[in-house]
Amino acid sequence: MAKDSRAYVTLECTVCSERFYRTSKRVKGETYRLNIKKYCRRCRQHTMHKDLKK
Repeated sequence: MAKDSRAYVTLECTVCSERFYRTSKRVKGETYRLNIKKYCRRCRQHTMHKDLKK
């Protein structure tokens, strides 16, 4: 079975716009944007992080 192609995306905090996290997501056939609740070191709380548009 062939592997699907994946690309790294950078996650940006929606509150302070800092970029601390990177993750991978499937490239082919996916049109959604990631929204993940993660800990922001600058805000010192859990906030929503979205992937950056490239």
